[in-house]
Amino acid sequence: MAAARLGRTDSRTSKPRRKSQRSSKRSGASQPEILYAIESARAEEIDRLLLLSLRYSEVERDLIEERMAAIGSVIVSS
Repeated sequence: MAAARLGRTDSRTSKPRRKSQRSSKRSGASQPEILYAIESARAEEIDRLLLLSLRYSEVERDLIEERMAAIGSVIVSS
């Protein structure tokens, strides 16, 4: 009976060890992929923000030019 208990405890303790080894192998293999995905997402976010700021500055510039033209036409007609 003691041998049966010993066999049970061995199988119980070996399973979590196997799981932890497997999970560490998986996490080690996927870390570069995760880092690449995070870095790629950051780069996409920066690109998106850069494009938005460029569009905003173009719109701002167009508005300024329109206002200056309107002021210029008022001054010339006066």
